[in-house]
Amino acid sequence: MTIPSGSPLWQAGLLFFAVVFLLFEAWRGWRAGAVRTAINLLALLISGILAVVAGQVAASLVGGLDTPAGFIAALVVGGGIGTLAFLIIWVIGAVFFKRTEHQGGVFKFLWGSGGAVLGLLTGIFLLWGGITLIRTMGALAEGRAETATKHSQPTPPVAKGLVTLKESLELGKAGEFVQSIDVLPAETYDIILQIARVTSDQEAMLRFIEYPGIQELMNNPKIADLLADPEVIAAAKKRNFIALMSNKALLAAVEDPALAEQLKKIDLREALKQAVATPTPPRALPKSP
Repeated sequence: MTIPSGSPLWQAGLLFFAVVFLLFEAWRGWRAGAVRTAINLLALLISGILAVVAGQVAASLVGGLDTPAGFIAALVVGGGIGTLAFLIIWVIGAVFFKRTEHQGGVFKFLWGSGGAVLGLLTGIFLLWGGITLIRTMGALAEGRAETATKHSQPTPPVAKGLVTLKESLELGKAGEFVQSIDVLPAETYDIILQIARVTSDQEAMLRFIEYPGIQELMNNPKIADLLADPEVIAAAKKRNFIALMSNKALLAAVEDPALAEQLKKIDLREALKQAVATPTPPRALPKSP
């Protein structure tokens, strides 16, 4: 069994979709008009900035983006605040400003043309975010696919599709350009891939837990309380991140400055490197004559 690879046909399909999407956004911008489209673009920019800032603040409280807890906190808190900010600004634009069809004469053409240009910019901004999303989900799926291959198990169809999508996006010269404009550095995807490898492989997870810094963390009373909390266990099994982030034991751990300081001292890259490393088989002792 092999890991899915990129396909030139898939890449052509992705590029075709990107062109159609940009044209669609330009058409939507024409219909909405210059002011409404400008407000929508502003909503994307502001919500994106707020999501990043809020995510970094949330992550810093639990050890930073380099830790699994920090990554999840950034995703949940940043995503929630960013979505709320976008909806508020979008509603303001929809309520107080007219569409192009409600204008007249030459002003209607200028109103619609400005909206089309801004709609095109909005489409580029959304495609930019889509690149990061595809590569992130693909890296997570690639780790799971590698684990399935390692244990001679079938790769889940969804994971196989996501890996093919990511690999196709990164093919050739077009792929080099896509990677050069991605907002996340290459090392971030390496960490995401390693996290996926560890969380999908029981042996790798055991090696990860055996890392000295992780061992010390597991012995922390607040972490011990979390691991023994039935609500946390149930939410983790169901992958219910909302329930996890609202759990009292988890909130108490997040607010503990000593635990946050302990998390910062863990070298996540080294811990992951140790976890995914193939263990050296023991050498056979020579037989006595």
